[in-house]
Amino acid sequence: MNFLYSDDPIVACSTGAQTNAAISVIRISGFKSLSFYSSFFRLDLCGPIEPRRVYYTKLVLQGQFLDDVCLTYFEGPRSYNGENILEISVHGNTLNIERILQLFTSHGGCRVAQPGEFTYRALRNKKLTLSQVEGLDLFLNANSTFALDQGLSLLSGNLHEAYQELFDLFLIHKSSLELMIDFSEDIGEDAARQYFFSSLERLSFKFLSLVKRVLPMDHNLLRPEVVITGLPNAGKSTLFNFLLSDDRAIVSPRAGTTRDFISENLVIDGVKYRLVDTAGIRESTDLIENEGVQRSKQKLTEGFFSILLINPFEIDDSFNFFSSYMFDMILFTHCDLPDFERARAAVLSSFSWLGPTGAADFCNPGNELDSLLRDTINNKYLLATESKPILLSRHKHLILSANGKLMEYQSLASRETDVAILSQELNSLGHCVSELLGIVSPDQVLNSIFSNFCIGK
Repeated sequence: MNFLYSDDPIVACSTGAQTNAAISVIRISGFKSLSFYSSFFRLDLCGPIEPRRVYYTKLVLQGQFLDDVCLTYFEGPRSYNGENILEISVHGNTLNIERILQLFTSHGGCRVAQPGEFTYRALRNKKLTLSQVEGLDLFLNANSTFALDQGLSLLSGNLHEAYQELFDLFLIHKSSLELMIDFSEDIGEDAARQYFFSSLERLSFKFLSLVKRVLPMDHNLLRPEVVITGLPNAGKSTLFNFLLSDDRAIVSPRAGTTRDFISENLVIDGVKYRLVDTAGIRESTDLIENEGVQRSKQKLTEGFFSILLINPFEIDDSFNFFSSYMFDMILFTHCDLPDFERARAAVLSSFSWLGPTGAADFCNPGNELDSLLRDTINNKYLLATESKPILLSRHKHLILSANGKLMEYQSLASRETDVAILSQELNSLGHCVSELLGIVSPDQVLNSIFSNFCIGK
């Protein structure tokens, strides 16, 4: 991030920069004095301007009227990011926004802000913790109400409080180790060791409560994918279009029509899934089709919910590929054709791993099939989020890594009497806990977080 060490005044449009809107908000941050911008407004900014009060005025450049605006001044350090901030509400035509941004970059000493730079400055000025910034990232990019709530929990400090409690327990245990080093003769060796192990037990119990929330890591619950798979000509694209209620994918009786996966958003009960229509799995001499098949296999591995479609009239040796997967739903298609039941029974007798299956009639799909699919997908998501799993990958990794170090430390503490060795191992654990809380903020972590932010936030 090239803005890490920059204190330049920055400007960005926080709303309505891509499409026309009634009102858009332009934010300027990092300036020393509000009076510097007096020449741009008919309102006298050198006079008594009350922070957090909205003022109506006209925006001008060298006497030329540009727009009617409302401005609000937030005086640092009592602002979102700890700096002086000026918010200007302007008419939201994108050409008007571009002209006003150009005004402040060409004549106002500002540069255009990088994505997330306003929030980075809030982190740098200790107005937000790293965990709260990650919560904001999760909140802004959430695909479900569960992710929204967890992002808000991090942003408001609720989950952060759990991390703070963990850090406090770590400090208590660290002090018990220092007590053994420096004061065991004063309070007695037995009393010091009892305090040491009781504080370690409390720390371990708190870790266990967090570990339980990161164990369900089989799928990406932030961006869950519903993957439709099967052999060529199984009806995948038909089901894809059926769920979307739109002819998004090309449907053809010719096998191999879909040569790469395509995807669209599918919202079910407040959760935004990525519905993926994959290329049919089969051996082919076509290089492009083979690449599509490989991508389909990868999607099947990553998917949150998988649907296997079977055309019982077109089964070949490639079908054995699916035997190594556990599918959430298996459906037979082409049930409108003659001898469907006979063909279906033949498939079931040849592939015992299929288990109980159903039949889907895509010639005349109805609400019953649509409800079945949506309810089954939604029920799996509700079950997966029942334990309130922590969604952020960095948090998952740190909790599991720290828990592994804690288990090693506990094992060492049960047999090691040299407190100097214990202290060294405890410092390693402390680094993980500090990073989880946000006391330690590696640059690569910040790069990863702020790459998801929009410009103007």
